[in-house]
Amino acid sequence: FLANGRPETLIPEAAGHQQRLRLVNGSATSFFYVESATGPLTIVSADGQEVQPVSVPRLLLGVAETYDVLVDVPPQGAYELRATAHDGSAYASVWLGRGHRHAAAEMTDPDVYHAMSGLSLPQFFAWTPSGSMGMADREVMSGAFDAPGMAGMSSMADMEMTHSGAMAGMSGMGKMAAMDGHAMMPADSMKKDHMVMADMTMAAESEMQTETSSGMARIGNRFASNFVPMAADVSSAAALVMDGMSAQRPAPPYKKLQAPHPTSFATDRPHRDIRLTLDGDMQRYVWLLNNRPLSVGDDIEIRQGEVVRFIMINRTMMFHPMHLHGHFFRVLNGQGERSPLKHTVIVEPMSTTVIEFDANEVGDWFFHCHLLYHMESGMARMVHYEEFPLPDNLQGLRPQLYHDPWYAWADVDVLSQMTEGNLTLTNTFNTLTVDWEVGWGKVDDTEWEGDVLCRRYVNRFLSLLVGANLSGHNDTLDKTRGVAGAEYLLPLNLSTRLWLDSDGGGRVLFDKELALTPRLSAFGEAEYDSREKWSGQTGVSYLLTKAVSVKVQWHSDHGWGGGVQLRF
Repeated sequence: FLANGRPETLIPEAAGHQQRLRLVNGSATSFFYVESATGPLTIVSADGQEVQPVSVPRLLLGVAETYDVLVDVPPQGAYELRATAHDGSAYASVWLGRGHRHAAAEMTDPDVYHAMSGLSLPQFFAWTPSGSMGMADREVMSGAFDAPGMAGMSSMADMEMTHSGAMAGMSGMGKMAAMDGHAMMPADSMKKDHMVMADMTMAAESEMQTETSSGMARIGNRFASNFVPMAADVSSAAALVMDGMSAQRPAPPYKKLQAPHPTSFATDRPHRDIRLTLDGDMQRYVWLLNNRPLSVGDDIEIRQGEVVRFIMINRTMMFHPMHLHGHFFRVLNGQGERSPLKHTVIVEPMSTTVIEFDANEVGDWFFHCHLLYHMESGMARMVHYEEFPLPDNLQGLRPQLYHDPWYAWADVDVLSQMTEGNLTLTNTFNTLTVDWEVGWGKVDDTEWEGDVLCRRYVNRFLSLLVGANLSGHNDTLDKTRGVAGAEYLLPLNLSTRLWLDSDGGGRVLFDKELALTPRLSAFGEAEYDSREKWSGQTGVSYLLTKAVSVKVQWHSDHGWGGGVQLRF
C-alpha cells in the first residue's frame, strides 16, 4: 500500500505548522482507515465541497472519496499519518515533521465472523438470496427499506424523505465532467509551506527511532511465505471489532458532515425517485444493480430540471462506493437543508443510502460502484437525459459499453488412483462446463465419466442446467445420455445438483467444502444414481500457491490416493 507512490512518505517541513492535507483514495478496491499520531483529524472538505469543520479520531476513506483534513504538527518530532487497509493487512505511512518518531495507533482487526442480525427460521429456509438477507424483493418494492440507515432500524430524525418543507435553491453546483474534473480548492488557497514534498530518501530521516504500539510491522506481503495454518486468519487476532459499531472501526462520517450553506431545492421542482438494489454473488463475482448488470435496456432515464433521488438498498455484505459522474449530489444524512454535497458515497452492508441531485447537466453520465471489479462485472448504469441525442460518432461505440465478456479457467486433479477436473467458460448469467473423472485404482479396467453442461444462472442459490452425460471404460464409449436439472445451494452452504436423464433415470449430488484454516480445507461429496446407487469421495486439500494445492482423497470406487490440484 502506497502514499504518494511509496509505502513511507516523509514531509519534514511540516513540523510546527497546521497542515491541510488532501486525502484521495485512488485504489482499485481498498478502503482505508486514516488517523494521525497528532490527534483527531478535522474534516473541512468532502469530495472538493466545503463542509463545516468536524473532528474525527479515525476516518474511513472509501475508494474514489476525497477529504481535506487539518492536523496540527508539533515543532519537535515526526508524527505518523497512517492509512490502514480495511482488512488490517497492511498500511501506508506519511511522516509529518522530523526527529523522534511517534506512530499512530494500530488498527483493530474486523470481526468478520459476527452476524449483522439474528437469523430467523424464514431467513434460514428462504428460497432466494434476498429473502435470506431479510430483504425480499416484494418488501423492497413496497418501500420497506427506503429509509436511510441499517435494514430494520428506525428511520433518522430528519430523513428528508418527502419533498415538502422549506427548501432553498441550490448554489455552487458547477459543472463536473468526471471525478477527476471536480471542483477542488485552488492550490493558491493553501499555504506554500503546506505543499512541500520532501526528498523521500533522506538518510537522516531513515535513522529516526519510532515509538510503536506494536512490535509487528504491517507489511502487505508478510504472509506470502508463511505457511503456519492460522497465520493469515483474522480469527486468530486478540481483539475483533465489528465495522461501524465502534470508534475503533468507525462508519463513514456522513452523519457529522454539514454543508456551510443550504443545499436543498425549491419545493415546486418536479422530482423523480429511483430505487436501486445493490446485489451480488461473491462466489461467481457477479455484481448487479436491481439484479441486472449494465445493459442497454436498463438506462436510468431522467429529464432536465428534475430533482432526482436515488434510493440505494445494499443487499450484500460489502461496502459499495457509488459514484455519479457529472454532478454533485446531496447525501441525505439528517442535516436537513445543510446536507453535504459529494460525488461518491459509501453504501454500507445491509443498509440504505439516499442521495438527490439537480438534473442540470444534459448528457449521458455513468453511475457505478467505484470498486473496479464490481464496475467491470456490471454494477453500473448509464444516467440518460431524455433531451440528449447521442452524437453520431458515439453510436458505434455504445454497444461496447454493454459488452458481457466471457472468462475461462480450468481445475485439474492429478492423483495416484484417479484424475478429475473441469473446464469452465462463463459470463454473467451463462456457464459452459466440461467435467471428467477417470479412475484406475481398485478396478480392472480404467473407468471414466464426463459431463458437458450448460447452466443458466438465476440467482446465488439457483442455476438451471441442460447437457449430456457420457461414460465408458478404457477407450470405449459405453453410454451417452441427455440430462436436464438444477443446482441449488442449501443452508450451511451445502451444494446440491439434481438431474433427470433421457433414459428415465436420475441423479442427485451433495457437495460441501469446509475451510479449516486459510490454507487447509476438507471436502466431501455424496452421489446417488438411480442405476449405480451410492458413491462418494472425501479428503483434505492444502493450498500452496494460488495455482497449486496438494490433496489426499478417498473415493468409494478407487480408494485412497494423493497428488496435486492445478488451477489455470
